[in-house]
Amino acid sequence: MSESALGRFLDAIDKLPAFNGIAFRGLAAGEVEPPPLGVVTGVLAASRDARVASENFTAGRLLALLNRTGRDVSVFAERPADAEIVVRPGSVWHRLTEFEVPGIAVPVLVLEELDVAGTTPTPTEWGDTLAELTARVARTVQQSLAAAPIEVGQPGKFVGPWAAQVAELR
Repeated sequence: MSESALGRFLDAIDKLPAFNGIAFRGLAAGEVEPPPLGVVTGVLAASRDARVASENFTAGRLLALLNRTGRDVSVFAERPADAEIVVRPGSVWHRLTEFEVPGIAVPVLVLEELDVAGTTPTPTEWGDTLAELTARVARTVQQSLAAAPIEVGQPGKFVGPWAAQVAELR
């Protein structure tokens, strides 16, 4: 995507309401883990469905993303059932926790998008405590596990590197 095309795309999705909920992305086997604190350097595709995001739980790692400024583009997508969320470049994320979910081979790594500008509303989908959040994410993953396998529309769209550079708070 050229710089001008990327700019037009970001301008267009900026007009959509922010998605402040839980989404997922698969990390391909062998990819570098997200840094403890990082700034996303490109547009990343995620999904509200863990099965879609992990290509039927074949990804080397499952990331649970606590979004504040992502955009739900599923209504405009070629495959609305993919429940696609766009993670925006420049968003700042930190590693919050990691836990295991029975039925999947790899731990779930939870990343939280930070509200560095102090302008986003408090997310309601996350829960009030870390234990509540972990239970909600685990329940969502279990629901995806219980669903039938999906046809992967674009291999690698939701599974790939977490494109971020290390950030430091000053």
